[in-house]
Amino acid sequence: MNMILESNKEFDIIFMQELSWLFIWLIPSSLSKEGDSLVGIPNHSDCVTFVRLLLNNNDSPRVILYINVQLLYFLFSL
Repeated sequence: MNMILESNKEFDIIFMQELSWLFIWLIPSSLSKEGDSLVGIPNHSDCVTFVRLLLNNNDSPRVILYINVQLLYFLFSL
């Protein structure tokens, strides 16, 4: 995913469909010595991500919007 975002820097807005959630890191847990998995969407330093409001813990977005940070002065919102 980072390779796709890096190679398409010239675009201001990128929609990604059916993006899989990725394992990011193990976080401390009071229930497990190994920790809990932190799972989320891939981020990129030149982009801000937007997704719809998730309904529950098992829900995941079907489309993710990546907006170039240079456009932040437009004050995007969902």
